[in-house]
Amino acid sequence: MKKTKVALTLAIAFYVLLALGVQTFNVAKANPISIPSVPAIQISYPLNSTGGYVNSTVEFEVSVNMLIESPTINSISYSLDGQSSVNLKDLKTTAFHDYGPGKIDFKTYKSNILLKDLSEGNHTLVASANGMSASETFTVNSYYHITALNVLSPNNQIYNSETVPLTFTYTGEIKNAHYYLYSGGELVSQKPLSGDITLGSLSDGSYDLYLYVTTQYGQDAKTIHFSVISISTIVWAFALLVLFLAIGLLVYYKLKQKKTIIDKDA
Repeated sequence: MKKTKVALTLAIAFYVLLALGVQTFNVAKANPISIPSVPAIQISYPLNSTGGYVNSTVEFEVSVNMLIESPTINSISYSLDGQSSVNLKDLKTTAFHDYGPGKIDFKTYKSNILLKDLSEGNHTLVASANGMSASETFTVNSYYHITALNVLSPNNQIYNSETVPLTFTYTGEIKNAHYYLYSGGELVSQKPLSGDITLGSLSDGSYDLYLYVTTQYGQDAKTIHFSVISISTIVWAFALLVLFLAIGLLVYYKLKQKKTIIDKDA
Protein backbone atom coordinates (compact mmCIF):
# COMPACT_ATOMS: atom_id res chain seq x y z
CA MET A 1 0.00 0.00 0.00
CA LYS A 2 1.31 3.45 -0.87
CA LYS A 3 2.17 5.81 1.97
CA THR A 4 -0.32 8.39 0.77
CA LYS A 5 -3.04 5.75 0.73
CA VAL A 6 -2.21 4.70 4.28
CA ALA A 7 -2.18 8.31 5.51
CA LEU A 8 -5.54 9.01 3.91
CA THR A 9 -7.20 5.90 5.28
CA LEU A 10 -5.84 6.60 8.76
CA ALA A 11 -7.20 10.13 8.65
CA ILE A 12 -10.71 9.11 7.65
CA ALA A 13 -11.07 5.78 9.45
CA PHE A 14 -12.66 7.17 12.57
CA TYR A 15 -14.80 9.59 10.57
CA VAL A 16 -16.11 6.82 8.33
CA LEU A 17 -16.97 4.70 11.35
CA LEU A 18 -19.17 7.46 12.73
CA ALA A 19 -20.91 7.84 9.39
CA LEU A 20 -21.49 4.12 8.79
CA GLY A 21 -24.18 3.50 6.19
CA VAL A 22 -24.20 7.07 4.89
CA GLN A 23 -22.95 7.52 1.34
CA THR A 24 -22.98 11.27 1.16
CA PHE A 25 -22.05 13.75 3.84
CA ASN A 26 -22.75 17.45 4.25
CA VAL A 27 -19.46 19.30 4.70
CA ALA A 28 -20.76 22.85 4.40
CA LYS A 29 -19.33 24.95 7.20
CA ALA A 30 -21.64 26.91 9.43
CA ASN A 31 -21.43 30.67 9.24
CA PRO A 32 -19.86 32.52 12.18
CA ILE A 33 -22.23 33.97 14.75
CA SER A 34 -23.57 37.32 13.63
CA ILE A 35 -23.30 39.83 16.46
CA PRO A 36 -26.43 42.02 16.49
CA SER A 37 -26.47 45.72 17.31
CA VAL A 38 -28.51 46.51 20.44
CA PRO A 39 -30.54 48.67 20.46
CA ALA A 40 -31.14 48.87 16.71
CA ILE A 41 -33.76 48.62 13.98
CA GLN A 42 -33.14 47.11 10.56
CA ILE A 43 -35.00 46.26 7.37
CA SER A 44 -34.14 42.94 5.72
CA TYR A 45 -33.99 43.13 1.97
CA PRO A 46 -35.93 40.42 0.07
CA LEU A 47 -33.77 37.42 -0.85
CA ASN A 48 -35.36 37.11 -4.30
CA SER A 49 -34.14 40.56 -5.33
CA THR A 50 -30.89 41.26 -7.14
CA GLY A 51 -29.27 44.64 -7.47
CA GLY A 52 -32.15 46.45 -5.79
CA TYR A 53 -34.70 45.45 -8.43
CA VAL A 54 -38.02 43.90 -7.38
CA ASN A 55 -41.42 43.25 -8.88
CA SER A 56 -44.58 45.23 -8.11
CA THR A 57 -45.25 43.08 -5.02
CA VAL A 58 -42.51 42.68 -2.44
CA GLU A 59 -42.22 41.71 1.22
CA PHE A 60 -39.72 43.09 3.70
CA GLU A 61 -38.96 42.06 7.27
CA VAL A 62 -38.30 44.70 9.92
CA SER A 63 -36.49 43.76 13.15
CA VAL A 64 -36.03 45.75 16.35
CA ASN A 65 -33.37 44.66 18.85
CA MET A 66 -33.73 45.86 22.45
CA LEU A 67 -31.97 45.00 25.70
CA ILE A 68 -33.80 42.34 27.67
CA GLU A 69 -34.75 44.76 30.47
CA SER A 70 -36.14 47.39 28.06
CA PRO A 71 -39.87 48.20 28.05
CA THR A 72 -42.01 46.09 25.73
CA ILE A 73 -42.51 47.39 22.19
CA ASN A 74 -46.13 47.08 21.08
CA SER A 75 -45.89 48.34 17.50
CA ILE A 76 -43.57 49.16 14.60
CA SER A 77 -44.52 51.78 12.03
CA TYR A 78 -43.48 52.17 8.41
CA SER A 79 -43.92 54.72 5.67
CA LEU A 80 -43.48 54.29 1.91
CA ASP A 81 -42.24 57.25 -0.11
CA GLY A 82 -43.17 59.75 2.59
CA GLN A 83 -46.80 58.69 2.80
CA SER A 84 -48.79 58.32 6.02
CA SER A 85 -47.37 55.90 8.57
CA VAL A 86 -48.81 52.41 8.99
CA ASN A 87 -48.63 50.68 12.38
CA LEU A 88 -47.74 47.00 12.69
CA LYS A 89 -48.98 45.48 15.95
CA ASP A 90 -48.70 41.75 15.28
CA LEU A 91 -45.09 41.45 16.40
CA LYS A 92 -43.16 38.22 16.87
CA THR A 93 -40.90 38.43 19.94
CA THR A 94 -37.84 36.28 20.57
CA ALA A 95 -35.57 36.50 23.64
CA PHE A 96 -31.85 35.72 23.46
CA HIS A 97 -29.66 35.08 26.50
CA ASP A 98 -25.85 35.03 26.66
CA TYR A 99 -25.78 35.51 22.89
CA GLY A 100 -22.42 35.51 21.12
CA PRO A 101 -18.98 36.18 22.57
CA GLY A 102 -20.30 39.27 24.36
CA LYS A 103 -22.97 37.24 26.22
CA ILE A 104 -25.71 39.71 25.26
CA ASP A 105 -29.23 39.45 26.68
CA PHE A 106 -31.74 41.05 24.29
CA LYS A 107 -35.16 40.78 22.67
CA THR A 108 -35.97 40.94 18.96
CA TYR A 109 -39.32 42.15 17.68
CA LYS A 110 -40.11 41.23 14.07
CA SER A 111 -42.90 41.93 11.60
CA ASN A 112 -43.34 41.65 7.86
CA ILE A 113 -44.19 44.52 5.53
CA LEU A 114 -46.08 43.48 2.40
CA LEU A 115 -46.18 46.08 -0.37
CA LYS A 116 -48.44 45.51 -3.36
CA ASP A 117 -49.22 47.20 -6.68
CA LEU A 118 -46.07 49.30 -6.60
CA SER A 119 -45.45 51.65 -9.49
CA GLU A 120 -42.35 51.30 -11.66
CA GLY A 121 -39.36 53.30 -10.47
CA ASN A 122 -37.52 54.11 -7.25
CA HIS A 123 -39.09 53.77 -3.79
CA THR A 124 -37.95 54.38 -0.20
CA LEU A 125 -39.24 52.43 2.78
CA VAL A 126 -38.75 53.85 6.30
CA ALA A 127 -39.45 51.83 9.45
CA SER A 128 -39.55 53.31 12.97
CA ALA A 129 -39.85 52.09 16.55
CA ASN A 130 -38.85 53.35 19.99
CA GLY A 131 -37.28 56.54 18.61
CA MET A 132 -35.14 54.64 16.06
CA SER A 133 -35.56 54.42 12.31
CA ALA A 134 -34.08 52.62 9.31
CA SER A 135 -34.62 53.06 5.58
CA GLU A 136 -34.27 50.93 2.46
CA THR A 137 -34.26 52.20 -1.12
CA PHE A 138 -35.26 49.86 -3.94
CA THR A 139 -36.36 49.96 -7.57
CA VAL A 140 -39.40 48.32 -9.12
CA ASN A 141 -38.74 47.03 -12.62
CA SER A 142 -41.13 44.22 -13.49
CA TYR A 143 -39.25 43.55 -16.73
CA TYR A 144 -35.80 43.24 -15.18
CA HIS A 145 -34.01 39.95 -15.90
CA ILE A 146 -30.79 38.42 -14.65
CA THR A 147 -28.86 35.31 -15.64
CA ALA A 148 -29.80 33.70 -12.28
CA LEU A 149 -27.30 30.82 -12.36
CA ASN A 150 -28.21 27.93 -10.04
CA VAL A 151 -25.91 24.90 -9.65
CA LEU A 152 -27.88 21.70 -8.99
CA SER A 153 -24.85 19.40 -8.84
CA PRO A 154 -22.32 19.06 -7.37
CA ASN A 155 -23.35 20.13 -3.88
CA ASN A 156 -21.23 20.94 -0.84
CA GLN A 157 -20.86 17.30 0.18
CA ILE A 158 -18.67 14.20 -0.11
CA TYR A 159 -19.12 11.89 -3.10
CA ASN A 160 -17.96 8.27 -3.20
CA SER A 161 -17.66 8.10 -6.97
CA GLU A 162 -14.95 9.26 -9.34
CA THR A 163 -17.64 10.77 -11.57
CA VAL A 164 -19.79 13.70 -10.46
CA PRO A 165 -22.43 15.36 -12.66
CA LEU A 166 -22.22 19.09 -13.28
CA THR A 167 -25.78 20.30 -13.84
CA PHE A 168 -27.06 23.87 -13.63
CA THR A 169 -29.94 26.13 -14.58
CA TYR A 170 -29.94 29.72 -15.79
CA THR A 171 -32.16 32.39 -17.34
CA GLY A 172 -31.85 33.12 -21.04
CA GLU A 173 -29.59 31.49 -23.62
CA ILE A 174 -25.92 30.69 -23.07
CA LYS A 175 -23.58 33.04 -24.89
CA ASN A 176 -20.49 31.83 -23.07
CA ALA A 177 -19.90 29.35 -20.24
CA HIS A 178 -16.77 27.93 -18.68
CA TYR A 179 -15.81 25.89 -15.62
CA TYR A 180 -12.54 25.59 -13.70
CA LEU A 181 -11.91 22.70 -11.29
CA TYR A 182 -9.14 23.01 -8.69
CA SER A 183 -7.80 20.58 -6.10
CA GLY A 184 -5.23 21.63 -3.54
CA GLY A 185 -4.83 24.95 -5.33
CA GLU A 186 -3.90 23.25 -8.62
CA LEU A 187 -6.00 23.31 -11.79
CA VAL A 188 -7.38 19.82 -12.45
CA SER A 189 -9.54 20.51 -15.48
CA GLN A 190 -11.29 23.33 -17.33
CA LYS A 191 -13.31 23.68 -20.48
CA PRO A 192 -16.01 25.76 -22.17
CA LEU A 193 -19.59 24.55 -21.75
CA SER A 194 -22.82 24.56 -23.69
CA GLY A 195 -24.79 22.70 -21.01
CA ASP A 196 -24.58 19.93 -18.40
CA ILE A 197 -21.56 17.60 -18.35
CA THR A 198 -20.01 14.90 -16.15
CA LEU A 199 -16.80 15.52 -14.23
CA GLY A 200 -14.79 12.30 -14.53
CA SER A 201 -11.61 10.62 -13.26
CA LEU A 202 -11.78 12.41 -9.91
CA SER A 203 -9.30 11.09 -7.37
CA ASP A 204 -9.81 11.28 -3.60
CA GLY A 205 -9.54 14.80 -2.25
CA SER A 206 -11.22 18.18 -1.92
CA TYR A 207 -12.27 20.24 -4.95
CA ASP A 208 -13.22 23.84 -5.73
CA LEU A 209 -15.45 24.31 -8.76
CA TYR A 210 -15.81 27.74 -10.39
CA LEU A 211 -18.61 28.07 -12.92
CA TYR A 212 -19.19 31.14 -15.10
CA VAL A 213 -22.22 31.56 -17.36
CA THR A 214 -23.03 34.51 -19.62
CA THR A 215 -26.42 34.97 -21.27
CA GLN A 216 -28.10 37.92 -22.94
CA TYR A 217 -28.94 39.13 -19.40
CA GLY A 218 -25.33 39.30 -18.20
CA GLN A 219 -22.84 37.08 -16.40
CA ASP A 220 -23.31 35.08 -13.21
CA ALA A 221 -20.83 32.90 -11.34
CA LYS A 222 -20.93 30.25 -8.63
CA THR A 223 -18.31 28.54 -6.47
CA ILE A 224 -18.93 25.01 -5.17
CA HIS A 225 -16.77 23.08 -2.70
CA PHE A 226 -17.02 19.29 -2.63
CA SER A 227 -14.93 16.22 -1.82
CA VAL A 228 -14.45 12.72 -3.19
CA ILE A 229 -13.72 9.59 -1.15
CA SER A 230 -13.87 6.45 -3.27
CA ILE A 231 -15.47 3.17 -2.20
CA SER A 232 -12.06 1.49 -2.25
CA THR A 233 -10.71 4.06 0.21
CA ILE A 234 -13.70 3.52 2.50
CA VAL A 235 -13.11 -0.26 2.34
CA TRP A 236 -9.44 0.27 3.21
CA ALA A 237 -10.46 2.51 6.08
CA PHE A 238 -12.82 -0.09 7.51
CA ALA A 239 -10.24 -2.84 7.03
CA LEU A 240 -7.57 -0.79 8.77
CA LEU A 241 -9.96 0.10 11.57
CA VAL A 242 -10.87 -3.55 12.11
CA LEU A 243 -7.16 -4.39 12.15
CA PHE A 244 -6.49 -1.72 14.80
CA LEU A 245 -9.37 -3.02 16.91
CA ALA A 246 -8.11 -6.58 16.60
CA ILE A 247 -4.58 -5.57 17.61
CA GLY A 248 -5.94 -3.54 20.50
CA LEU A 249 -8.03 -6.43 21.79
CA LEU A 250 -5.10 -8.81 21.41
CA VAL A 251 -2.80 -6.52 23.39
CA TYR A 252 -5.50 -6.03 26.03
CA TYR A 253 -6.03 -9.76 26.58
CA LYS A 254 -2.28 -10.42 26.56
CA LEU A 255 -1.76 -7.82 29.27
CA LYS A 256 -4.74 -9.14 31.23
CA GLN A 257 -3.41 -12.69 30.96
CA LYS A 258 0.03 -11.59 32.10
CA LYS A 259 -1.45 -9.72 35.06
CA THR A 260 -3.44 -12.83 36.07
CA ILE A 261 -0.24 -14.96 36.04
CA ILE A 262 1.62 -12.38 38.13
CA ASP A 263 -1.24 -12.26 40.66
CA LYS A 264 -1.22 -16.06 40.99
CA ASP A 265 2.56 -16.14 41.52
CA ALA A 266 2.18 -13.49 44.21
